[in-house]
Amino acid sequence: MPDIHIPNGYFQLWNMVLRERELDFMQLDFLEPYQAQLQHVLSLPIDSQSAYSFFKTIMQLTQNALDCPQLVFEMAKYIRAEHFGVLGYMATRSDSVAEALHNVVRFSRLVIDGEQIVPMDISHQDKQIILSWPLHDDGYLFLNELTTACMAHLAKQIFPASLKLLSIHFAHSVQMARFHYEKFFGCPVTFSEPHYSFVIHADSLDLKSELADPSLMQLLLRQAEEAIAARPQHFQPLQQMQQYIADYLKTHQQAPKIQYLADELHLSVRTLQRQLQQQETSFKTLLETERMKRCEHFLLQQMNLTDIAMALGYSDQSALARAYKAYSGQTLLERKKALKP
Repeated sequence: MPDIHIPNGYFQLWNMVLRERELDFMQLDFLEPYQAQLQHVLSLPIDSQSAYSFFKTIMQLTQNALDCPQLVFEMAKYIRAEHFGVLGYMATRSDSVAEALHNVVRFSRLVIDGEQIVPMDISHQDKQIILSWPLHDDGYLFLNELTTACMAHLAKQIFPASLKLLSIHFAHSVQMARFHYEKFFGCPVTFSEPHYSFVIHADSLDLKSELADPSLMQLLLRQAEEAIAARPQHFQPLQQMQQYIADYLKTHQQAPKIQYLADELHLSVRTLQRQLQQQETSFKTLLETERMKRCEHFLLQQMNLTDIAMALGYSDQSALARAYKAYSGQTLLERKKALKP
């Protein structure tokens, strides 16, 4: 399992659970081999990060020793903005739910970071807003449950009585008695789904926070941008970029601009171009590849060539024909004839 980094605030939450039970980790035999390292981590700034592998070891030992399968919920009930560092403060000072979600997606690396981490995604379906992310590895089940619980509990603190979750979805199987989940989240919870996701009503986007502070938000935004810029740049998976382009072509029937893809990946255009260059490709190459895949789909449907050109964002049929010839080495008419039933 590739290691990732998590906020030291999570260790603080764990320690708060022990204190509630009147336990001192320095006096617990099952933690004896790790006490020095725990002392060090707990002495670090709450918004700094440590390796998840160590955190996972400590959580598993604690769950077993205390017979506490619901440890994630015991920890999450103590969540405060500071446990998520700068991003936590940004969420509490955001003007609305919409702004808070935008910041969570854009700066999530400040909480959980690693090369294999795929950015969260926000989508609209009918009257629902869905914040989702994939299952990276089965070794991260505890982390996904804890992060989900902490985000939900903090959201209820920022928007009390106004923000209501419609449902919660986990990509892994149920890990404890279901009533623990439903009691904590207060909404339907499902498991073994394609993605992890929060689902809220679209009307919730306009909900205002009583803690909103535009002036402070500007300072926090600059701090978050500087913190992200100082971190190593992780390559975004090409497969994810291709999917964004393919979805845009299907939905809008025109070619996206590079700015669209950069916005979806929460990168600057310059950073995206540099990452693509380092992976020996370009936005133009990815776009033309996805256009040609969609073109093949239309050709199989015996769609008119002029309509195909329009659906793929080409100026006319001739532009489509030139692109297809450059891509496949075959003329568009030859391909269309070959596909005739």
